[in-house]
Amino acid sequence: MIRPLTSILFFCLTFSLAHAKDLGKETIGKIRATLYLATNTDPQTLGKNAKNWQRVDPTTTQRFQHIPTMRFEHYRKLGEDTQPVFRSYENWLTPLKPSETILLSFESRGFNQQKALILDLELWQNHRKIMKSAPRIKKGIPLLILGPKWRKGTLIIAVELIEISPNQ
Repeated sequence: MIRPLTSILFFCLTFSLAHAKDLGKETIGKIRATLYLATNTDPQTLGKNAKNWQRVDPTTTQRFQHIPTMRFEHYRKLGEDTQPVFRSYENWLTPLKPSETILLSFESRGFNQQKALILDLELWQNHRKIMKSAPRIKKGIPLLILGPKWRKGTLIIAVELIEISPNQ
């Protein structure tokens, strides 16, 4: 009599564990990375894809130019990516899709009392980690990273929390 009861309990436990929700995969927000090229050289001379790069809006240009190290004559938006922030899983942003030349890996460490998201953030270029940081970012206030040199210019990466899940 014990054997069938043990089998039934084992089956019930296995079934409930298999269907238990993985809380680590719960989405707690959304994050966006936007990749810009800043240069003092005419952007049209920087490669065959230069004509596809978007001009940067005046508000963003002014934001960049208020920072002395980010003052350049020309700014172009190269791409962006938006991804969910999981409670406790790593995720990746690929702002130059489909290219993996520039990647950002991030993992949440939760929110502080001021609703700032604490991240483990890594910047990768050509599959090599070139920066590691633990920033706190607030919704609507982008973290600006003056990135590596690229095509007679400098990359600027804006990482922004664009959404916080209601239960945070």
